[in-house]
Amino acid sequence: MNTQATPMAEGIIREGEIKLEGLEFNTKFWAKDPTLWKHDKEHIEFIPKFLGWQKVYDWTLKHLDEVQTFANDVKQNFKHCVIMGMGGSSLAPEVFRSVFGKQEGWPELIVLDTTNPDWVASARERINPAETLFIFASKSGGTVEPSSQFAYFMDEVKKSGIKEAGQNFAAITDPGTGLETLAKKHNFRKIFLNPADIGGRFSALSLFGIVPAAVMGVDVKKILTIAKEQAATFAPEAPIKDNAAVKLGAFMGACNVNHSKDKLTLLTPSDFATFGLWAEQLVAESTGKEGKGIVPVAGEPLRKNFDYREDRFFVHLSTGSEDDKRVSAVSDDLAKRGYPVMTIELPNTYYLGAMFLLWEIATAAAGAILGIDPFDQPNVQEAKTLAKNILAELSAGKIPAEINAPLLVSKDIAGDVKLSTLAQDLYSILESNDYVAVLPYLNPSKDVDEAVLALRDKIMERTKRAVLFGYGPRYLHSTGQLHKGDGNNGVFLILSADPKNDIKIPGQNYTFGQLCNAQALGDFQALESKGRRVIKIHLAQPVAEGIKQISDQF
Repeated sequence: MNTQATPMAEGIIREGEIKLEGLEFNTKFWAKDPTLWKHDKEHIEFIPKFLGWQKVYDWTLKHLDEVQTFANDVKQNFKHCVIMGMGGSSLAPEVFRSVFGKQEGWPELIVLDTTNPDWVASARERINPAETLFIFASKSGGTVEPSSQFAYFMDEVKKSGIKEAGQNFAAITDPGTGLETLAKKHNFRKIFLNPADIGGRFSALSLFGIVPAAVMGVDVKKILTIAKEQAATFAPEAPIKDNAAVKLGAFMGACNVNHSKDKLTLLTPSDFATFGLWAEQLVAESTGKEGKGIVPVAGEPLRKNFDYREDRFFVHLSTGSEDDKRVSAVSDDLAKRGYPVMTIELPNTYYLGAMFLLWEIATAAAGAILGIDPFDQPNVQEAKTLAKNILAELSAGKIPAEINAPLLVSKDIAGDVKLSTLAQDLYSILESNDYVAVLPYLNPSKDVDEAVLALRDKIMERTKRAVLFGYGPRYLHSTGQLHKGDGNNGVFLILSADPKNDIKIPGQNYTFGQLCNAQALGDFQALESKGRRVIKIHLAQPVAEGIKQISDQF
């Protein structure tokens, strides 16, 4: 894949390349040498266990007949396929779904990575459970979101009259997990076991990404073959000038370390917008730790002549589409005004697999420059544990007062924050290098989505800051690590609400609505425990109107 860079970006890239050459990146990376990143015993033992993704395209190609046979079986027997997963198990399928669209004659893919009951209900309304395949995708096999979804949809399949309900389910997991045991117990239609040495966010070209793509009718052999061909340009013997992965990693790392530019802003045309969600998780969860972090900014509105702060650098993913002309005009404007911009050209959509691999290698390279371990996620578990504690209270019939409190403010915010003066209060706590994160645990219906995005855009206009945006609980498996592991450079606005219609989770003493709100409160508590500045607002129905009232202040 071809790359271009503005003169300022070229200089920064060369700085990063020199650093990577000094670290012997190409040699140590392909040799799986953990000392490229860390030298302590714990990391030296851990890191090699999570580098199986480097040439996973070869492994997946060897298993492609099995995948294609399964995909053809699904094509013959089902009209829809629902992916039940989170983070690395759901984001790559979502990119395949949006980039390729529904293929004629193949099942429609629905990616469900939420616990919001209204969101779950909207997926239920689109399908006939008897004619739907549900893929339970989880590396660990114990993730609460897809486990809850499984309990609900298994019950729905049984209610539809299917006697062998397990035949409407498939699993993708690591060997020996509880999910593998569950799938055997319920006689799932298919169990796919992925290599255990691949972390979730690096799993796009493994079975976690390729099986859903095949089920929706994408030519996955072509995807993997092109990825393998392009991998030759990323290898140790490839000239640096042709190594797009090293160039991107050098750009990301040197911008952060040498130039105090930590806001990686993705410029993507509409046909490739969801790639930003995948890259957001990869970069944030891999680099946001030890008080450091590259902050990925995806989905921001693109405007000419916007007064971006000096903490920004830009990567333009160029697809050559009609909408890419608009994005290219913004990219050219940024270049003329002296911002560092790197452009990566995607020849066609079948280079998507190569783009996944390019960003994975680049993130590993950036991690080497930052001196962090890109493969762990040390701060992710705390929010899960706190949410689990809240659920234990709910199961015992106790409803924590905080779960539905109209306003919660972390103790690290000085002064009196009020709903009536929220905009001014939020603006007053921003510091020099801060970003803002808008984090709604809401159903992205048309009116809610428009209201939340309008709020994000107003905050961006008012503050001139990078504004991260992500629906919960999805972001917990994405940018959540960065929120808690970086240098305390974020101000967080969590939005929760009681659902329009709640759904009981079979086998549990709590509902989807209670689970979703427990996760929102758990993350508030986790952020507060890390000394983060966080405000949580619990909205009344109608939710969109409540968001608009907040937005009107900005």
